[in-house]
Amino acid sequence: MQLYVRKLSQIVFGSKSERFIPHPAQLSLDISAATAAPSCAVMDAQKVAYTRTAGKPKKQRVLSELNAYLDALPQVYETLEPAVVPPGAVKIGEDRMRTLEVDPGKLFVRVTIMPRYKLPAEDDTITTIIAAPAPERPLPRGMVGASVLAQILVDKFCDHLPIFRQVKRFERNGVVLPYNTILDWAGKTIDLMEVLYGALKKEILATQYIHVDETGLKVLCSKENRKNRNIHDGYLWCYHNSIKGLVFFDYQHGRGEKCTEGILRLFQGIIQTDGWQVYEKVAAKQKDITQICCLAHARRKFQEAREYDHALADYALTQFQAIYEIEQHCRDQGLSFKEITRIRQEKTVPILQALYAWMMKQYKTLLPSAPLTIAINYSLERWDRLCAFAGNGMLSPDNNAVERSIRPVALGRKNFLFAGSQKGAHHIAMIYSLLGTCKLHHINPYHWLKDVIGRINAHPVNRITELLPHNWQPASL
Repeated sequence: MQLYVRKLSQIVFGSKSERFIPHPAQLSLDISAATAAPSCAVMDAQKVAYTRTAGKPKKQRVLSELNAYLDALPQVYETLEPAVVPPGAVKIGEDRMRTLEVDPGKLFVRVTIMPRYKLPAEDDTITTIIAAPAPERPLPRGMVGASVLAQILVDKFCDHLPIFRQVKRFERNGVVLPYNTILDWAGKTIDLMEVLYGALKKEILATQYIHVDETGLKVLCSKENRKNRNIHDGYLWCYHNSIKGLVFFDYQHGRGEKCTEGILRLFQGIIQTDGWQVYEKVAAKQKDITQICCLAHARRKFQEAREYDHALADYALTQFQAIYEIEQHCRDQGLSFKEITRIRQEKTVPILQALYAWMMKQYKTLLPSAPLTIAINYSLERWDRLCAFAGNGMLSPDNNAVERSIRPVALGRKNFLFAGSQKGAHHIAMIYSLLGTCKLHHINPYHWLKDVIGRINAHPVNRITELLPHNWQPASL
């Protein structure tokens, strides 16, 4: 009970970090023979060494980076002359002082003038008038431009700024815009992205490897009956491809099997998930899907069991750390999938084999209700699926990539609390999918939205994939 109280206190008040620093004497644990780990020199043999070159001190490095940023920004010059310059004074040089300034966002009105011309005609009965075609508005009969629409969406879904806070900011800039007007603009703009959302779904389901996870989203229901508005616990299901950098959110009413098999029935390949039983059932129904599990979730069980038995839990955590050091080495070297597979077979597989033997031995000696037994049982039940990554360099050992994509949703929930309707929840899924893909490709979401909102109405439907973030080229190019 004390363990559960500490765990609850950690969830409510503590840090979420799972960082593990092994004890210097970890490799020679002083454990009794009844619970001794199998003797092996895996950690010594598989230790990955890194050579670090001496660099600039942190303060100098930060200053040099800041100066590089300042050089890239637009420069505004002003000259300060002395109050009195005597006759005959000769300029011998100058001093320069650079100061970083900001000009708060200002609204302006773009007035597009389209002159009309009357052409001379030989026949007086026919008059020909020409004029440039009017530019198409992003929203029909809407007076708002693409830049404002893009800023509203970026503020809400990237910076987690609810609409009512944006209204206050517009007021500080001298413009009073009704709350419902801005909300309507945001909804209609996301509707423009419906065709992009469908194209993104097709692309991610055409891949052979995706991460899958889900997160809660409260939705306000019973809009027609304003006296009895209920809150529904909906879910955003996230499908992430870490190879091509694609992320797709799908809103569903629940967390059951039927909520994901509608999407996954169109997929053929490998899905990487946590231990939620729904994914196992879906993979069992569909022969074209292979499910593998997340090594980070297995490691987390041992992290939670440290309060019960530090020595044994630290041994397991040390083995997991050795595996991740090998993965970090592969990333630093930029190795190909084939080379990663070879290194995993040479270095990771022996660690996994030793860890499995240790778990089997400890499982027979520990109490069934002990937290460490629960951690070991979680891993042993999924062992083949946990180790599947070792045989394919394309696969990741964990599901952290999709969890990073879900993080903005959690931040948004703390600010706008819930979706106003089922349609609003679908809008949230759409915009998080597109902006999440922008983030994975290091694209400024404001620049992408501003360009795409202004072009999408006139863009050919059969070439709509050109506007997806990972295929996008600005109109100026």
